[in-house]
Amino acid sequence: MRIAVMPGSYDPLTCGHVDLIRRASGLFDRIYVVAMINDQKKYTFTPEERLEIMRADLAGMDNVEVEFYGGMLYDYLAEKNADAIVKGIRTPDDTEYEVFMANFNRVHYPRAETILLPPRHGFERISSSYVKERCRKGLSLEGLVTKHTAEMLVKKMMED
Repeated sequence: MRIAVMPGSYDPLTCGHVDLIRRASGLFDRIYVVAMINDQKKYTFTPEERLEIMRADLAGMDNVEVEFYGGMLYDYLAEKNADAIVKGIRTPDDTEYEVFMANFNRVHYPRAETILLPPRHGFERISSSYVKERCRKGLSLEGLVTKHTAEMLVKKMMED
């Protein structure tokens, strides 16, 4: 069985993320989409809320499992006996960072190769930060996140 892990903040999951996950799910027998913690980021959603969004937005993808993990990615990879890490890249900065992280993870868990997937046309500019900024400005989120996620984001922004 070929197993891949798709780590990220997913704060929130975007249509770009969903597209990457759908594409990767066709390449592997099992995909673990794992919401992780990045100490450099301030999160809008709690881990539980991120998982709720991910479960709703990825429902129906039978070989995709959603989890939260607060430790190091290489430990998670070993726990899942993973063959690959799949990451989306939009910009040269993304690529540079992900190559650095691929080499870091390879030192700690050499079994997993990192696969970098570019976005499909139309998803190049979608990021969680962009979605949150549009929401703060009261702009449409159509095509950027699912309706369910948009509703949760608007509600969350009104609480702040």
